[in-house]
Amino acid sequence: MLRSLILVIALVCGGSAAVLVKTIAPAGLSTAKSDGADQLVEVLVAASELTEGTETGTASLTWIKWPKEALSDSYLVRSGAKDEMAQYAGMILRHTYGAGQPIRKESLSDSREGYLSALLTTGMRAVAIEVSAAQTAGGFILPNNRVDILLTTECNFGIACKHSMTTETILQNVRVLAIDQSGSQPNADSTVIIGKTATLELTPDDAETIVAAEASGSISLLLRSVDDNEVKEVAQAEPVYEPTVEMVEEQPRTVKVNRGGISEIVVLN
Repeated sequence: MLRSLILVIALVCGGSAAVLVKTIAPAGLSTAKSDGADQLVEVLVAASELTEGTETGTASLTWIKWPKEALSDSYLVRSGAKDEMAQYAGMILRHTYGAGQPIRKESLSDSREGYLSALLTTGMRAVAIEVSAAQTAGGFILPNNRVDILLTTECNFGIACKHSMTTETILQNVRVLAIDQSGSQPNADSTVIIGKTATLELTPDDAETIVAAEASGSISLLLRSVDDNEVKEVAQAEPVYEPTVEMVEEQPRTVKVNRGGISEIVVLN
């Protein structure tokens, strides 16, 4: 009798546990999944490698799920609006992106503003100067490279004027926006651009400096390493004093002429 009672109690407890598992466990699992989904959003990323100056299209961009905790305010988050991707097509990229890298808001510029103005950093100016292959490292200076700018002028005095010429660095670490009409990185089949005009990104003050320098002498561009962004303080050249030359008035040459007993001083030319 006691054994039968124990068996009945065990069966009742087992059945109750099974019912609790069926009713409670699914609700718990469903809640966990829902919480995980709430921690993800969709952000706009590059579908493939995109270089600076590329015009975006619906095929070059895509949405991927991104953790909310790793979300930046500069990322473009999908809102679910109709044709949302289309509003980001036809824009100019101001930076280079790798595949899967989130696109930042400040990197997209409306192409209707013009290609070059879309690439300009806020507060900067685009200045074009005349150059030759010899002045652009044999044509190996490309858009988006960094250069130092040298000015060569004629001089007459001082040690630096050994060859009647002097050269000084007037600007450093300047970004090249374009060579002639090429404003993007060339492809593998065209690694050299021989142009007659280089467009540089400068501050308004530096723009005035470069325009004045171009009018006063010859400008050359020195290519910098991609890893070198250091701007060194350029030593100021010692002032060169030209010797003062005293102007001595040349005395006229004269001759004394006697004519009929009368003496006359005649000035010779």
